[in-house]
Amino acid sequence: MKKFIFALVLVAMIVIAGVFYIGTQLDSIVARLIESQGSAATQTPVRVDGVMIKVSEASATISNLTVGNPEGFSGNAIEMENFSLTLDPTSLTTDTIVIKDVTVGGAHLSIQQQGTGNNLRQLMSNLERFQQAGDQSAEDGGKQLIIDRFTLEGASASLSAPDLTEDREVTLPTIVVRDIGRASNGATGAQVAQQLLGPVIEKSLSSAAMQSLKDKASDKLEEAKDSILKGLSDALGGEDEPENE
Repeated sequence: MKKFIFALVLVAMIVIAGVFYIGTQLDSIVARLIESQGSAATQTPVRVDGVMIKVSEASATISNLTVGNPEGFSGNAIEMENFSLTLDPTSLTTDTIVIKDVTVGGAHLSIQQQGTGNNLRQLMSNLERFQQAGDQSAEDGGKQLIIDRFTLEGASASLSAPDLTEDREVTLPTIVVRDIGRASNGATGAQVAQQLLGPVIEKSLSSAAMQSLKDKASDKLEEAKDSILKGLSDALGGEDEPENE
């Protein structure tokens, strides 16, 4: 009996030690999962500087997440300085984790145009191919996600194109996406990435396009103004401006 009790105590100590280890290593475990699963889905390097999870508060923060560019493009496609997440604590022990709110601040997107395509479109194509090939996370018993509200604020984008002499900087409006994964009662990591990146990329491209049109319209207006002034000068007989005394 004493040996049996000793064995139970030993097993209990091992379990407690294991739980403590997992608890202390949870941040790094999640960071590695983000990098490995994100890289697999986008087919580009995904990196994160840090993850801080507060289990007692059902909240988390992620700092400096970067998504590299697809092959043929340079640098990073997306850089996000910080995330803040609020979780539904009752969902943490279920197969579908519910995230009540995700707020992303200080994001920057790099739009690199090549011919009729660009890096962000290629990134979306990579995600779609990954999804079509079969995202194994759900089939392997992985967790699924529901995100009630996603907010991207204070974001900017740079546009690089062959016909531009320099990169054009664009300020993006606040982007809000709701009910991600709700219709299907949960979504895999790749599905979440598609549902989030889709609206963000589309809004970035449309904002960059609108800014480009405004700049071109402004250039045309300047040309028209110069032409009008020249016409007036010619009509007045091309008189010289009076000299200052």
